[in-house]
Amino acid sequence: MLPYDPIPVLESVGYTEREAAFLYLVALHSGFFLRRQYGRFVRRERGAIAEQLLRRAAALGHLQSIACGQSRFVYHLASKEVYAALGLAASQHRRLKSDAHIKCRLMVLDFILDHIGDSILDSTDAKVRFFTHSLDLSAMVLPQSRAGSGHFFLEEFPILIGEQQPICFTFFDDGALSTSSFENFLRRYRAVFAALPAFELLYLADSDRNFERAEKIFAALYRETRALGITPMTPRGVEHFLDYLRARESNDTQNRPVTLCDLKILREGDSIYTTLEHQALCAAWKIGSTSVERIRQRFQQQGPRAKFISIAMPYRYPLYRLKYERMEKPELGSRHRTGELPLFEKEVHEKQLLMTGGE
Repeated sequence: MLPYDPIPVLESVGYTEREAAFLYLVALHSGFFLRRQYGRFVRRERGAIAEQLLRRAAALGHLQSIACGQSRFVYHLASKEVYAALGLAASQHRRLKSDAHIKCRLMVLDFILDHIGDSILDSTDAKVRFFTHSLDLSAMVLPQSRAGSGHFFLEEFPILIGEQQPICFTFFDDGALSTSSFENFLRRYRAVFAALPAFELLYLADSDRNFERAEKIFAALYRETRALGITPMTPRGVEHFLDYLRARESNDTQNRPVTLCDLKILREGDSIYTTLEHQALCAAWKIGSTSVERIRQRFQQQGPRAKFISIAMPYRYPLYRLKYERMEKPELGSRHRTGELPLFEKEVHEKQLLMTGGE
């Protein structure tokens, strides 16, 4: 959490309060925005209000314009100083990305604008705190780039929470022909899904082309999650817990040599299987009062109530083949590179005219 309100920081360099609030949303969720999205935020579809923001941000060197053809533009909040001032210095949103990635972030921003006023986990830190502190889940069940990396929720998709509703996850289809990214997403989130009593997953796209296929993939993989016995007590699946019991038995009784694999599982298990119920199961295994079949049956029968919801977003995104503006052609933005313009410098730099086209 920031020890200060970031909105007045942007106001101090010339932005109005609502311009600063919108740019904070852009920096946090997207890095990119369309003219119409600012209009939605201030509830003004047409007029010069968006152009005022674009001119001001361009004069300060905070924006880069991306021409999409037919007088349409995507605007990229690219200033390192802006992100640092907002407490987002490590954000990758200030870097140029592929067409598909930019479209995905624009979709996320539209979703955020649709849900202003709702309770949203909108940052990685907020998500980790919620699941590990509020829900008391192990960090081991949270989606990571790779096991043990400590880099969680890399997709940066918003998560809706509410007192009376199940946790609502989101996935944004950027229009790819393949659903492989969705399958990978489900595998990364499989453990945290299984650790919850109930959840919903919103599949958002600007076309219904992949809806049926995605729903089938979800149903198939969700059955797999139940069969693997992934629960809050067994976040790596029931087979990992059984391997831990066997390795522990070998280590205690020395009835067979302890392998390097055993030692690895023991190290992992000692940090995961720590509750009184785990201890009771270990004791029952040791005296032979439980069995592989009983443990599998116990955990494989558990599983959360899950709901898959596909939503066709009613917005257009002018992204096909983007042509990035060269920095030495300033007609769509500042002629200075972002790094040359300190955020807190009050001097007004040379103003550039912005073309009036755009989304």
